[in-house]
Amino acid sequence: MIARLKLWAAGLGLVIAALAASWFGGRKSAQADAKVKELKGYVETRQRMDEADIVGDDPAAARVFLEQRGKRDL
Repeated sequence: MIARLKLWAAGLGLVIAALAASWFGGRKSAQADAKVKELKGYVETRQRMDEADIVGDDPAAARVFLEQRGKRDL
């Protein structure tokens, strides 16, 4: 009787351990996916920054550009 009870307890423990391992593995995978998505967003932003037209070293031209950009966003 006690041997059978120990066997059931061991089986239940294994099932609980398997479920816990699956749950923790899923959380780790989700965190890794979120990190990859964040880094891809950074790469895309950096590429857009590198491809942007540069106004030049003239502060007046830069001011005009920013004024036009500010009006465009409204």
